[in-house]
Amino acid sequence: MRGYKNFESDPHPGDLRHLVEIGYTENTVNENGYPEPNDVVVCRTWASVVDAGNQHYRAADVMNAEQVINFTIRYRDDIKPGMWVRFRGEKWDISTLGEYAFKRTYLGLKASLSKGVSG
Repeated sequence: MRGYKNFESDPHPGDLRHLVEIGYTENTVNENGYPEPNDVVVCRTWASVVDAGNQHYRAADVMNAEQVINFTIRYRDDIKPGMWVRFRGEKWDISTLGEYAFKRTYLGLKASLSKGVSG
């Protein structure tokens, strides 16, 4: 059954159909002495993408909407929480990593995109 998602087993290789970039942002100092963020791309890889839903929370009188996506890629040991995934032009912050059955074949990335909504 192709549509059924069993999280105990490996994903189907055909599900890795979205090309994403994974990287981190480092701050360098420009010629005027100010910090300047620079994106460093660690890899471009194929991923499966599953919408994990939205969360809403209030902070400092601003209603925040946080979208969560679960990405699955082939296993890499150079991906860490705090990095980002660029998907459809937006950077998603990686919060959690998880292996599939601890076999080092696939890596799950839980990532979120936060947007403040004033009102």
